[in-house]
Formats: sequence, structure tokens, C-alpha cells
Amino acid sequence: MKTKYMFNRISKWYDFLNHLLSFGQDILWRRRAVSRLLEERGSVFLDVATGTGDVAFEILRQKPSSLVYGLDPACGMLKVAREKALKKGKRLLLISGEGENLPFPDGSLDGITIAFGIRNVENRAKALSEFFRVLKPGGVLVILEFSKPRGLFGVVYEFYFNVLLPLIGWIVSGDREAYSYLPASVARFPEPCEFAEEIIKAGFRAVLFEPYTMGICYCYKALKGEGDGI
Repeated sequence: MKTKYMFNRISKWYDFLNHLLSFGQDILWRRRAVSRLLEERGSVFLDVATGTGDVAFEILRQKPSSLVYGLDPACGMLKVAREKALKKGKRLLLISGEGENLPFPDGSLDGITIAFGIRNVENRAKALSEFFRVLKPGGVLVILEFSKPRGLFGVVYEFYFNVLLPLIGWIVSGDREAYSYLPASVARFPEPCEFAEEIIKAGFRAVLFEPYTMGICYCYKALKGEGDGI
């Protein structure tokens, strides 16, 4: 996976640039998404493409009694997450792996999150199928992913996202490829309604999707039916 090596290269800059380039909105997006996750019952969660662990730590902040796993293919990102866990005094179980092949038994998790990582998955259908498999009946899936805002704001944001953001990311991190990859990968990602259909095809029910910050990103929430098998 090419993106694994790219994320390893930028791991030490990842958190700083996320907050800088989103003007701190990424913190609020994760907070709201985790609130959606915790609307449902459960205490055993997996954060896929956990990166430096921000979503996983937010779950632990909102529900300290949770058991949280963080999975990511990039060892550099997991190293940063591990250091943050030690500094925060949080128990986060970190695993090297990919969303298309989860090392969990059928029906073993109450909830799964993946923030800004689903567009990097090579086989989305397989990953969504894996999410469905490892969730318990009644389990919840919450996905955060970038989108393309519309209208006048969309025009202004497109210039920022496609021109200024890659330039700033390159200057700060020294990695031109990583921050050029970001807008290119978002451009290839399906529209929200199309991606919601992909989630339904994987077997999920009651799919909700809502825009954050005028459509810069969307939060998708889906449930595995109580009577659904694997």
C-alpha cells in the first residue's frame, strides 16, 4: 500500500498540520462524530485507520470505561499514537493492520469508527463488508470523510483546498506528494449519497449522513440490524 509509506513520512507533522490546515475544525468534527457513535449502546470499539489516535482518544474522553482498539497500517503513525497514549495516561490497544482484513472474530465489536481514512482504502467494498462482519447485531459504524462543498463557499474552498493547502503542507512537512494526494483523493471519492448506497450494499441499515462545516466533510452513521447475521 503506497499510502502507508506516505503517512509514515509525515507522521511527526500529521497532528500539527491537521489542526493548522482545518483551522481547528478537525477537533470539532471528531468530537461530533464520536458523540454520534456513543448515541448507541456499547463499550468495545475499533478505530480503523487510527493514525495518531485522535478519534480513539476522543472515544476514551467521552466514555472513559470503553475498551478501544486502534488499527493502522503505518507504523510511524502508530508510534506517535503510542507516545500520545503514554503521555495522556490512556489505555489504547494499537494494532498494525488494514481495514480490508480485520483481526477480530465475527460479531465481536460494539462500534467502529474511521475518520478520513475510507478514501485511502484500496477495496472499499471489502472493508465495509469486514466492518459489518465484526460488528455485533445492533452495532454502529461511524465514518468521517471529506467532501466537496457547493455554491460560492465551494468555489472559495476549492481554491484553498487544491492550491493553498498543498502548498502549506509541502512547506511545513517537506513532503509535496502527501499534501497533493489529499485533494486528488477527495476528488475521486463518491458523492455522499453514492457512498451511503455503498454502505447499504454492505448490509447496513438506517444510514444517516450529515454535512459538517458547510459540507467540507460528512459524517456517516449506520447500524447493523439486530437480526442480521454476518
